[in-house]
Amino acid sequence: MDKFTQQKVVIVGGTGFVGQGLIKHLSPELFDVHSISRHVFSPNNQDTTTYHAVDLSDPTQWRAIVSDADWVIDAVGILFPNPLKHQSYQKNSVSPAKQIIDVLLEEKRPNFLFVSANTGPFFMKPYLNAKSIVEQMAATKLSQRAFMVYPGIIFDHDRLSSYLPGLIAFKLRKIPYFKHLRAIPRNLFASEIEQILLGHDSIMSHRTLS
Repeated sequence: MDKFTQQKVVIVGGTGFVGQGLIKHLSPELFDVHSISRHVFSPNNQDTTTYHAVDLSDPTQWRAIVSDADWVIDAVGILFPNPLKHQSYQKNSVSPAKQIIDVLLEEKRPNFLFVSANTGPFFMKPYLNAKSIVEQMAATKLSQRAFMVYPGIIFDHDRLSSYLPGLIAFKLRKIPYFKHLRAIPRNLFASEIEQILLGHDSIMSHRTLS
């Protein structure tokens, strides 16, 4: 790839924990990064990302943003549903992904990269099922333009609630159970995503369990 040619990357959920990790890592010399999210976001002075506040359920607000993209990354979703906030896996994970995939089905240029999951403890089965639904939808509709990555706990100091569990699991990763939990520091995860965007293979492209 010509080092002077930027790829346009649109991160859906770019203001969230995973999205911000990608934005901090991706080089502005290689990538023209855009974020799509529901809320207005005020970046720091070093952040060259273009932020778009849109209603994802209304594709007319964001179709033009993704139409000429090289990559659209789905970093939207919830770890646990919250009925008090009217959050569910269907509403907050599956439906947004379907909106994106249906638009990309009509826009033939962008590749789609979905942040799925490797595995998890038994109580995470509904979460994993939601991820599986999106994977199958993307593979069926977008075929070779659909890419999946399979992390476990993505952790960083910026999210203290998952930092310690993620760090412990990462330190114990030579033990088979923790290996499959696949905890990964956020900056390392972003580096693996960058490899995929640049056309290289990544360990995150493959599950450790079939």
